[in-house]
Amino acid sequence: MANQTFTISIPCDDDGFVTLQCPFCNDRFKLTREDFQREDLLCIFCAYCGLYGETNTFLTDEIIEQAHIIAGNYAKSILNDFMKDLEKSLKHSKHVSFKAGKKIKEEDEQVLFEREEMESLETSCCAIQVKVRPSAVISGVYCPFCGVK
Repeated sequence: MANQTFTISIPCDDDGFVTLQCPFCNDRFKLTREDFQREDLLCIFCAYCGLYGETNTFLTDEIIEQAHIIAGNYAKSILNDFMKDLEKSLKHSKHVSFKAGKKIKEEDEQVLFEREEMESLETSCCAIQVKVRPSAVISGVYCPFCGVK
């Protein structure tokens, strides 16, 4: 069976930022879409706890759930088509009878949206824009690119 690739559009807020969720502390911060999609950005630091991980581990729970829904619907579609094809192929058989029955219902995809409750700041070390909780602007954050606080 061939590999299947799916595309999930990650929404941006009004300023072009995408929400990321730390796999360690589960807190959320934002980077610009351009910064997050940089080819040389393989790993990032959490803006709050400073722990380091691959960029794909910083996807939000909603994005991961959306991926599960899309993959599940694809599997359900394959099963539905298989059952229909099996019913057709056995239609004129004298020895085997098969009825496909009801289709497996596919789940509705979520509507993804961005919240606007964060404040923007520029890191002094790498000069990148990050959006964080208002309280973190005062206490300071780790730079997602280099980890400096």
